[in-house]
Amino acid sequence: MQKKRQKLPNQAVHLTPRTSAALTRQGLVAAQVTLVVRQKMADQSPLKVFVDNCILSVSDTMQGAKKQFPLNWASSVQWVDVVGYMRKPLPNSKDQWKRKEIECLPTIGRIAREGKISLFTYFELLSEGWKRSGSFPANSIGNIFSGVSINHVDAAVERSYFFQMELGQFIQTEKVIEYCKWLMTPGIEKLADRLSGNPDYPLWLLNNLRNVQRFRDLCHGLAEKQYPDALHLWSAEVNGSNLFLTIDGKFIRAMTKSKNINLPCKPVSPAELLDILKIEDKDPFEFREGQFYDISGRPK
Repeated sequence: MQKKRQKLPNQAVHLTPRTSAALTRQGLVAAQVTLVVRQKMADQSPLKVFVDNCILSVSDTMQGAKKQFPLNWASSVQWVDVVGYMRKPLPNSKDQWKRKEIECLPTIGRIAREGKISLFTYFELLSEGWKRSGSFPANSIGNIFSGVSINHVDAAVERSYFFQMELGQFIQTEKVIEYCKWLMTPGIEKLADRLSGNPDYPLWLLNNLRNVQRFRDLCHGLAEKQYPDALHLWSAEVNGSNLFLTIDGKFIRAMTKSKNINLPCKPVSPAELLDILKIEDKDPFEFREGQFYDISGRPK
């Protein structure tokens, strides 16, 4: 028997000018996203979703494991170690928000395979994963996005055109932040005019460099450690993505609640993406927690 919903009493809400402005900004951003979704549904084209590295990292749901199994040998029983996989544990109860967001990923993987959304990434995001072991394993067992084609696009302003260094240095967060600060140097736009006509510098890159004020606007009010996220968001924007999928809650709040800025590509969490697509039921994980699986993915 279904329980009846209790009707909550009306409560007076007193808004300060600051709170009212914040709610107005959030409402405008939500309205913009809703309009984009309706347009996409009308022309039956999939939403373009730029995928943050933190999403790709947690999409690897399995980790290497060993388990002992008995082996009958002549008249004796020998115990041997078998190499396989077990599912990574979800974040503990102290981080319920992140736990619930990760639980949305199997559904997102499915709708990506069904072609309802198109996923995008680029070199700067992929290189972030190289700093953490296990972010991009060769084995696809347990990977949420197994079988999904993730499209690779160009950066708004590709860093390697202006800074050359060894890969180990190139992927360091400090170097990315230095590059972001360089892009925000007053008058850096003039460099595009000086390089115009040079065949080594693509027109795409030079046009974005001329419009680097947009990147400054995205970075305004952010902590320096968030500059790389703004760089990713800018690249998502110029490549025509509709949404920037991340589980960086601080960045989402900074861009959608603290800043008064137009966002053609809104940062959203996995749960928000499902809400936008009006998907309520979540798919289970392919592999059970606590179960050992062999290297072929079979339960043992």
